[in-house]
Amino acid sequence: MKTTLKLVLVVLLIPVVLVSQKPESQYIEWRGNDSIANAMVWRGMDHLMNVENEKAFTFMQAAVAKDPSLFAPHVVLANLSWGDVRSHHIAEAKRLVDGKNEVSQMFVSLLDVDRQAADAAAQRHAIWTKMYELAYDGGFVNYVYARSIPDTAARIMELEKLGAKLEKAGRNNGHIHNNLAYTYYAEGDKIKAKAHLDKYMELRPEGYNSYDSMAEFYYNEGDMEKSLSYYQEAREHYPWAMNAVNMVKDIEGKMSEKAKTEK
Repeated sequence: MKTTLKLVLVVLLIPVVLVSQKPESQYIEWRGNDSIANAMVWRGMDHLMNVENEKAFTFMQAAVAKDPSLFAPHVVLANLSWGDVRSHHIAEAKRLVDGKNEVSQMFVSLLDVDRQAADAAAQRHAIWTKMYELAYDGGFVNYVYARSIPDTAARIMELEKLGAKLEKAGRNNGHIHNNLAYTYYAEGDKIKAKAHLDKYMELRPEGYNSYDSMAEFYYNEGDMEKSLSYYQEAREHYPWAMNAVNMVKDIEGKMSEKAKTEK
């Protein structure tokens, strides 16, 4: 009887031992010792995940100016740049990542992927998969890993899982709804796409990408008046939102041409 009891206790303890052996989740080492620069990085990340690239660039650029020791913002700046500016940020990211953890090293290694290569998406997915294995509890890594999944059904499942996790933790998951909206629309499910866009606007009323995304939805649906209205709102929220600025010009031009032909 005693032997049996001991055996049961050993079996019950096995899961605990296995859990304790799981390596601690790593994170991209975004921040440094300057609290102001760190706050700028945080704001930049928020805009980056919400495809508000103009603001993301501004905050990340300000962060590296305030704290020249930061490497991760240079990765973002490189991905939002071309030519000599991109080359500068790549060189800085590679120089400054020395001595950082493995996930940070892999984050910088993404810059070695040729953006014009036919298999660029597959290469990036492979790197993000390895990063997620090490940074399984990192929201940013989890999000970009999910977005990189080539299979649509698997991508939706991972995004929905992350969205639920963020909501349970009381964190804003608007960027998840935005990505799901585009994914469902591409699959032809316009009802779900619109529902996610509505939720995105509810969660991010002060941003400009929520209006831009809704505008694109109506543009693709052929409703130019509604599309123009939302693009104008995006531009009002941020006058330098270049996609909205260009689309307002495009739609106004088309509407003007249409009015001329109808006379």
